[in-house]
Amino acid sequence: MRLTLIGRPRRTGGRGGRIFTALVATVAMTVAGFAVAPSAAANKVNRVMIKTEELHAGLFSLHMRARLAGVDGFKDLMTSASLVGFRQAHPDATAQQLTGHVVALRSHYDSQLTPGDLQRPAYQFALRMLELTALAPGAVKNSPVMQQMLEATVGSQLANYGDMLDQIKASQFQHSWYLQQYGVQEKVWQSVQALALSDAAFRNAWNAQVGIRYDVDAAADIATLSADPELANWVDLPAIMENQINKDWWTQEGERQAAQLLNRANAQIRGYNEDLHALSEQYPLRNGAAKPSEQVYQATMAKSAGAQQWINHAASAFEILALLVGFANPAAGKVISGVGKGVIQIASAINGYQSTAASKDLGKVLASVTTQALAGNIAGAISALLPLFGGGTNPDPAIRAELVALRQQVAQLHQNMNTRFDRIDQALAGIYIDMLAQFQTVVTLQNATNAQLRQINTQLARITERIDLWGSLLLNVERDNKIKETKELIDEFVGYRTQFGLEMDYVNHYAPVSSALRFDMTDEAKSLLFAAPIGPRGPNRPDAPEDPDAALDLYGPYGSIGYLHDDAVRRGKLSGSVGLPANPEMWLQPATGYQMLLAQNPQHAARVNGQVADAVASGEAIQEAVKAFSAPRKPTSDNPRWMNDFLYDAIMAYRQTAHQMAQRMSTIRTEIAQGGQHDMFGSATQPVPAKEKPIAEPTTVPSCAGTLPALSRPAQVRYTDLPQELWVAQWGKPDSKVTLCHDSDWVNVLTRNMGGWEVTTADLEIKFQVRQRWNGGNQTVREWSKVFPQGVICRTHETLPGGECRFIDQELAKWNSTYRGEFERSATYVDKTEEARKRSRDWFYGQGARYYSTITSELANPNPANPQVQTLHGLNTRLTSQARLMQVYLKLGFATALTQDEVLALNLLGVDRFPADLNGLNMITDSFEQARANYCLDRETPCTLRGTIEGPRANQVRFSCANPARTDPISYCAEWLTYDRTDTMMGRLEVWSEKRDKGEYVEGLPAVDLALRSIETADRIARG
Repeated sequence: MRLTLIGRPRRTGGRGGRIFTALVATVAMTVAGFAVAPSAAANKVNRVMIKTEELHAGLFSLHMRARLAGVDGFKDLMTSASLVGFRQAHPDATAQQLTGHVVALRSHYDSQLTPGDLQRPAYQFALRMLELTALAPGAVKNSPVMQQMLEATVGSQLANYGDMLDQIKASQFQHSWYLQQYGVQEKVWQSVQALALSDAAFRNAWNAQVGIRYDVDAAADIATLSADPELANWVDLPAIMENQINKDWWTQEGERQAAQLLNRANAQIRGYNEDLHALSEQYPLRNGAAKPSEQVYQATMAKSAGAQQWINHAASAFEILALLVGFANPAAGKVISGVGKGVIQIASAINGYQSTAASKDLGKVLASVTTQALAGNIAGAISALLPLFGGGTNPDPAIRAELVALRQQVAQLHQNMNTRFDRIDQALAGIYIDMLAQFQTVVTLQNATNAQLRQINTQLARITERIDLWGSLLLNVERDNKIKETKELIDEFVGYRTQFGLEMDYVNHYAPVSSALRFDMTDEAKSLLFAAPIGPRGPNRPDAPEDPDAALDLYGPYGSIGYLHDDAVRRGKLSGSVGLPANPEMWLQPATGYQMLLAQNPQHAARVNGQVADAVASGEAIQEAVKAFSAPRKPTSDNPRWMNDFLYDAIMAYRQTAHQMAQRMSTIRTEIAQGGQHDMFGSATQPVPAKEKPIAEPTTVPSCAGTLPALSRPAQVRYTDLPQELWVAQWGKPDSKVTLCHDSDWVNVLTRNMGGWEVTTADLEIKFQVRQRWNGGNQTVREWSKVFPQGVICRTHETLPGGECRFIDQELAKWNSTYRGEFERSATYVDKTEEARKRSRDWFYGQGARYYSTITSELANPNPANPQVQTLHGLNTRLTSQARLMQVYLKLGFATALTQDEVLALNLLGVDRFPADLNGLNMITDSFEQARANYCLDRETPCTLRGTIEGPRANQVRFSCANPARTDPISYCAEWLTYDRTDTMMGRLEVWSEKRDKGEYVEGLPAVDLALRSIETADRIARG
């Protein structure tokens, strides 16, 4: 196998070929692909060419691209671009000046970016960041790299496949934006690398300010960037490489392996489905059914963990193949990468569900929420495939065949879900059927237009909304039975002519069916099964929930509309009464059937009087009830706000509790810091104030005891080069000063009596020590010592005069003339620097570990040792309740606005919503648990520290904010996001409240409004 290289000549010697073969093999583990443009000569022979310089640059770009995330990631991208431009314009700038430019730019970003900016769609945020970068002090606006950024951002347009209104579409849009920006990122990272390889000052500045965040050196070599021993287990690299003479063969082999890997993934998913089916059969979800034992649960957990490891490796393999194929055919590489992401997401979702299915504590709430998450993940994976079918791109036939097989596995999952959740099949059936229909549409696309892709994405979004819609109705067997009865009635009589080829009889069919559907709308939908009774719980209302949380637990948001309004009235937050409206989830099913019945049988509908009015009135009652939550207030000179006091108070109560949580965490932080001024959440090698660390070695060294004269410092005695950890500990830990001193004294002292003479012999030990004060004692860090023989140092007689003694200060006075030279030549050196460094490091990171252990323990403990202390568990419980109510009030009161306002939807419902442990997304608890795990290897107290600690921000998914120095970044971010998200929400709510007051739009539940309009239209047509 012969490789054709373009770039620097190989070094002579036998190792060159082996090194590059290994290099090519290890390159394949990278997580994204890029195409290398062959030379003109290469085009003639259709060879796949590899340029080592571009390979090196590409690997660095891949490393950064794989780790860049969110707002902070884009800030680092823009910061790096600006730093390159600054260097291009100021080639003589020092590393300090380069660092200062980065620090100033970040400060400029933080001061200028508003909460509204951070809520902008990704493309708009990119434009805003480009604008801010150009406006920054010292910015080089016309540098080559900034011109490239401007052209790529302003001069290109993203393909938008749907409105961004929910979590799935928001994620897809953001992912699409970063795909579009890969070329821009490569230009930036390649510029960074090129400068770093030739410019040490630039390298040091970038590494210190940006590279450290991503664990990379801008001048790292190829081997460092690409090593991976797992490659051969997943990709047959030689089979691809032997086709290097022909791009088409190379691509075909890569696509063949991708299809083979897809086939393996489908086989794995098939196994997951079979395991899930077995669990569902053995442990069906119904009251009184057998529950898995702890042993079954643990075995399933272990099996699922092993399966997930396989999935993770397969995910890397897809990206490896995408990278390799991209060398010859960039479009084919893109398809492999995108399809791989889709199949891996579905595999992970199904595999992850197995652990839930085997949970020994599995209950209805857990089951329904997890089922929704599973369905949402699959819908998201389907949505993520859409860009692969547009713009003239079509997957290879073998890959498309595996996508068809993947759809079959999702269909099998649907069947298993019906078996497993036998009591909730009516709720899930429509969701999965529609989702499968969209999946079928996707896998059969050929050269799809944007309009087609937009339509599919819109349908997938509606499926996601239905997942939420059915959430609260999945929790009660009696409700399921009633829903099933209504659905069977609709199934039998709606579409009667099509099914039976006969006209429906009025007396025996239409009249009783329409009456039954009207009853379901007007009475059944607000019965005790579906709607929480209003009024306080008591002897007259034993079935009423105890509080709003209980109502939501039992009936969900839509079944609690009347109760929540009545509760707010009783608390003086709202006025008036909306009575007990129907549960719109239950109401919509008979209403939809009723509207179809009217439209299909106009001759019968015209004979019925009053029925339509009753049906419409029941729907209008729902609309009036939900609109009461968002009714705007009239602004006054003292309070110009349009949003009503009820919602404002609900939001402010949530914010107040979040602030109290932050204060409690601050108290814990202060107790642990013990007055230290260091940043205990930063690095153990962080900079310290000038007074805390000597800048030069001293000329003289004092006595440790302070009783002997100072000595000039020997040449080998040094302590300014001590590890930074010791100086940080001195700064932050009380009574931990680092000192350099000499501890000289007589040693080997022997006193004898000889004929009335007392003769003392001794040696002089001169010892220089670097000491660290620690926990009340002195710890030796470094020691240089030498013993000088002295003989008789003192001779005295019991009675006779004439004796003499030498004192140690007399001998030390001869230090420079007699002892120093020999000391410098032959002193014994004992080095305990590493022990001191580790002691200081462990103390420093132990503070962070102790802090996050205290936080997580308090969050999880419902029974504090001191009931008088308001602990984090109690505060977080209250915060969760307040967040839940705030979310429900807004979902009900601003349902129409939510369908039109992506910013409001994202802050209220999406991945960027306000912080709370809510709806299975434990933003607070999980973030602090992750912070603790970043420090600790175990759950012990104190815990065993990790060997490498990157700080609390590492691996954080939800919280990533630029925090002030010496603050907990997680606590700070939680509180900052609380204000940021709710400020943004309130801003949008203010807009919609004003619009509503001015009559610019009408609120209400869109689905109910559609049903009402449909019923009224059908009735008008029937009556002529």
